[in-house]
Amino acid sequence: MLSQEQNLIFQSYFTTAFLLELKNNEFLDSNFFEEMEFGSPWIKDEIVKIGIDNQGALLMALYSMLVIPRELIQDEFLYEYDEINKYLATVAKNTQSDYHSDTPIVNYLQHIRNAVAHSRVSFNPKVSVIFNDERQNYRTNQKEYFSTELPLIKLGEFLMKLQTIHLEYISKLQIAQKS
Repeated sequence: MLSQEQNLIFQSYFTTAFLLELKNNEFLDSNFFEEMEFGSPWIKDEIVKIGIDNQGALLMALYSMLVIPRELIQDEFLYEYDEINKYLATVAKNTQSDYHSDTPIVNYLQHIRNAVAHSRVSFNPKVSVIFNDERQNYRTNQKEYFSTELPLIKLGEFLMKLQTIHLEYISKLQIAQKS
């Protein structure tokens, strides 16, 4: 039986995966969607306008793969997360950080996680996603700030790397349940 924490990871990931599969299977162009009725007619029109793979869906995917599992699976996949951080260091653009903890190595993954958790994400349409993280450092009594841009062309690869960790974790859960 899954623990409550394991269940959250499992369900949040599969909800995100379901949205991707709706897009991959062209759900918005289907007869089923065409015949669906919504509580408010304008909702359906807006869904058609923004599509399934929109900015909100991206934030939900990042939330389910970065924020929810942080304390739950991070220790189990330290190597994998470290490799993602190295990847981000090579593809991120316009990075600025005055976090004392970012010397000598910037913790991109932690900052992106914080940006998603605190809704400090913006978009440069058709170009990049911008992540901002800030906090008050109570030891120095100064604000620390981090910002980076992830080109949209690299976003899919970043999501795939996170997805690999989740699939491995879910696979381990399924194997453990069968035992």
